[in-house]
Amino acid sequence: MNKKEIQLRLQKVRQRMQEEKIDAWIVLSNDYHKSEYVGPYFKCREYISGFTGSAGTVVILQKEAGLWTDGRYFLQAEAELDGSEIILYREGEEGVPELEDFLLQKLQSHAVVGVNGKTISVSLYRKLKRKLDKRDIQIYLNRDLVGDIWKERPKMACEPVWELELCYAGVTRMEKLDMLRMKLEKEGADTTIISSLEDIAWTLNVRGNDIACTSVVISFLVIGKKDIVWFVQRDAIAKEIEKKIESDGITVCDYEEIDNYISNEINSRMVYLDPERTNMHIFEKVQKRMLMKKGDIVEGKNITLLAKAVKNPIEIKNMRIAHKKDAAACIKFIYWLKKNIRHMEGRDQWCDNNEIDSKASENVTYNITELSAAEKLEKFRCDMENYLGPSFNTIAGYAHHSAIVHYSATPESDLQLKANGFLLLDSGGHYLEGTTDITRTIVLGPLTEEQKHHYTLVLKGNLNLAAAKFRYGSAGVSLDCLARNPLWKEGLDYNHGTGHGVGYLLSVHEPPNSFRNKTSESGDECTRLEPGMITSDEPGVYLPGKYGIRLENLVVCVESEKNAFGRFLAFDTLTLVPFERDAILVEELDDWERKWLNQYHAKICKEMEQYLDYEEYEWLKQVTAEI
Repeated sequence: MNKKEIQLRLQKVRQRMQEEKIDAWIVLSNDYHKSEYVGPYFKCREYISGFTGSAGTVVILQKEAGLWTDGRYFLQAEAELDGSEIILYREGEEGVPELEDFLLQKLQSHAVVGVNGKTISVSLYRKLKRKLDKRDIQIYLNRDLVGDIWKERPKMACEPVWELELCYAGVTRMEKLDMLRMKLEKEGADTTIISSLEDIAWTLNVRGNDIACTSVVISFLVIGKKDIVWFVQRDAIAKEIEKKIESDGITVCDYEEIDNYISNEINSRMVYLDPERTNMHIFEKVQKRMLMKKGDIVEGKNITLLAKAVKNPIEIKNMRIAHKKDAAACIKFIYWLKKNIRHMEGRDQWCDNNEIDSKASENVTYNITELSAAEKLEKFRCDMENYLGPSFNTIAGYAHHSAIVHYSATPESDLQLKANGFLLLDSGGHYLEGTTDITRTIVLGPLTEEQKHHYTLVLKGNLNLAAAKFRYGSAGVSLDCLARNPLWKEGLDYNHGTGHGVGYLLSVHEPPNSFRNKTSESGDECTRLEPGMITSDEPGVYLPGKYGIRLENLVVCVESEKNAFGRFLAFDTLTLVPFERDAILVEELDDWERKWLNQYHAKICKEMEQYLDYEEYEWLKQVTAEI
């Protein structure tokens, strides 16, 4: 992005700040629903900074500006902010101030900090206010200064709504609503306002495409004892679907009517809200209404959160189908890639089978890049029945780009693949049967002993977590070290969580279940793991300027056994794509690890035969042979 244009935009915001007597302006990555990824209309932080990562916060002062982001995006942010005057603050690094402390350092007492109240959660606002109150610094919530200067701002997405059939959802929306009302009563409340788009889509068994790669509908949902109201863009709903929803006792209203409804229609005395997932604009409206009604607000996690995270038997059955289809696409792609890379360089060490090799020159592509490789993988997925689209933008990083955790290839950065080193490929898909997320670090040619050693360490971490057996009551924060331990023993680590929850045809990153070694504001990593939760297992190691390795499978939590010592759980691996035998130092594997790996590869070979042609399957048998 043109850095002069970024500077011009910053000047315009600063001019508005002067007019409004605001000393600092905060630009968050959020939409009005605390979504992880947002549609074009809500990309104010990207517009003002040029930084395209999914997570980051910009602070604008009159004479300087900064961007805070996490370890996934350090290298990307450094490159994208270069020359823009915006300083990068690496969250969690020694000596880097938190955003609130930065404001305390830079601002005088009684200063004014502004932020769009529709984009800041209640919990983040409170954290900010606790610190700023020490200096009597005020927080102003009633403007959108970046939106004010964004003259060509895209319209808010309004894509068609569609229903998820019962054979995929597993439970009707009325059954879900009855269950949620019981939870609401248990919490001592009679109404809740749900802002989370994934939670709304799950509750109503609807899907949409208002956010790329996330099958959600921009809306709010109010669940009360006597009424249920869905605030949604009416143009997005076909009359037939609207009638079906209303026949279930759900009133459909325009998206913009939520403010008026809260201010004038809620008759509840106790409204339940999630401070992590409710914005301050909504919260203040409810507060005013509760003062009028002499009621109160009950706070806690969304009542939908755990119910959505624990997949029902039909969802799990379908997810297994989705992962077989996705594995077929990935295996076909890896075979195609290695075949073409071999012929590009005149190499033939990848196949010993002459019959396979004799056909390998057919349909050969002689110029494969990061972007074209990602496009080819997408084509293989598109060939699968019930495929709906990617679950996130594919990360395809070759050579030194693989060391950038969330690298995003552009036409300017796009590297041509060669017959050496690693291609890190992190991708996933949405199917009617569910959502996938897989990372494989693919061997394209000869490796150094160091590369093989690091690959083996990451693999050991992946297997350690996948094979875990643990007491019921354990949380992801307790198990994360299993994946890191092989790396920690050698003074290595990775600057991201080991795993995240995965939704069913919703967000590929779904709270609350996760594997993390550090606690967060939300505390999601402390959530007890339950049978039916699906979580990623993705340790890695990254050497900036050299290469990166990440290996990711999805695992479903299952019952293991119950005995005199208690109830035990375990994981069952859903992903069915082989690891790279050419990158594994077998002598570094423990006996149980080798046995686990051989059993996993044997399962892949058995399950995937029906999806592959003769050449592909013969190759698969070779790469899954016992080690």
